Amino acid sequence: MRLLICNISHSLQGGVENIVADLCRHLPSRGIEAILGLARGGRFNDPDRYRAAFPDLPAVVIDGAKGTRQARLEGLLKTIRQVRPDIVLIARVFDAYEAVTRLKRRHGWPRLAVTIQAYEPHYLYDARLYRDHIDLCVTSGELVRQGVCRWSGLAAERVISIPGGVRPPLNPPQSRRPGGGLRLGYVGRLDPDQKRIFDLVPVVQGLDQAGLAYRLDVVGGGPAEAELRRRLAAGEQAGRIVFHGWQDYQALYGRIYPALDVLVHFAHTEGVTIAPREAMAHGVTPVISRFAGLKTEGQFLDGVNALTFPVGDTAAAVGQILRLWREPGLLERLSASAMISQQGKYSYEGALDAWAEAFRACLARPPVTGPRPRLRWPPDGRLARLGVPPWLAQRLRDLAGVRCDHADGSGEWPTGSGLMTADAAREIMALAEEKVLSFKC
Repeated sequence: MRLLICNISHSLQGGVENIVADLCRHLPSRGIEAILGLARGGRFNDPDRYRAAFPDLPAVVIDGAKGTRQARLEGLLKTIRQVRPDIVLIARVFDAYEAVTRLKRRHGWPRLAVTIQAYEPHYLYDARLYRDHIDLCVTSGELVRQGVCRWSGLAAERVISIPGGVRPPLNPPQSRRPGGGLRLGYVGRLDPDQKRIFDLVPVVQGLDQAGLAYRLDVVGGGPAEAELRRRLAAGEQAGRIVFHGWQDYQALYGRIYPALDVLVHFAHTEGVTIAPREAMAHGVTPVISRFAGLKTEGQFLDGVNALTFPVGDTAAAVGQILRLWREPGLLERLSASAMISQQGKYSYEGALDAWAEAFRACLARPPVTGPRPRLRWPPDGRLARLGVPPWLAQRLRDLAGVRCDHADGSGEWPTGSGLMTADAAREIMALAEEKVLSFKC
């Protein structure tokens, strides 16, 4: 079996990048040849830079450097025809939906798979657009799986939840006991929206006001890094806060997690977020927001192996951290429970086995093919506004040597259709915020 994974190349660091790399490295030992298709843009999506960061991954280039949707589709179709995969897995490359759909309707191959790693409305919206062509959807977490069944409309047998696998610690973990203070950490993308990283600022202020002796290690990179460092400059200058940038597996497991007592996490939506679970395997206690899906998956149990707080309630987060410092035996008890939480399908090998089985089951089923979505795209230039067909407009641009430039990597290779309405977004989030998801799919 041959698998082509279509992924953006402007992002080198993150959970999806780790999952994609693990699939390319370890599926071959499970009988699946995995090839990484890297999107090329005019400026931000650079496959050469990606290959330098992941030199061991088998990769091909999907050329969309001319900047138009038509050019991206042509690049995708060319690469898929050259590689001839049995399955194409979409990892945040929206245009691959249309490319694979065209090939399936014309030739009956390849199968179309997509992974949705977080409960973000535009991913569910786009899955609904192409639900009659998706053969497999792999989600991170039960909430995302149920959302794909309920809102996107995929049949249950085509949707499976596979949480990111957690490697075992390099050395036997030790249960934590508070000493004169606490060793705190944040590990993840420094993102102001989904991750709500700026909530860390009032939390630090609250801990300072309470007189807690602490050290805070911030691990990760992202769009909010410079501003976060500016807001926390006093703590960094005093040596209480240390920014480490992005760290690889060896550094996280060798130095970061073993040195922490508590990991804080502020996101408002997640799948089965991996950094807090990696920390738990090392005996670190998460103080974590009650993001949409936290109860559904049942990984972070308040008062059992973690402490939780309402999303955005930084005062409550401070209170939970102070409890670990003040209440005798609490940190030690939660730490011991956290260490034994990441077993079975949550383990590293268990997750890889689940991915391989999902691809085999996908290929064993008849392909799903329905009516092609008729989507209304806004015109992308004067030729489109004049009614010139996209393929002809692209040929004319080629003859004139005209390229379409974008302001960022997501403009070069969109992760979503951009067609979602505000009403649809509210409806999808309302589904996630139900207290009990009684629907089973």
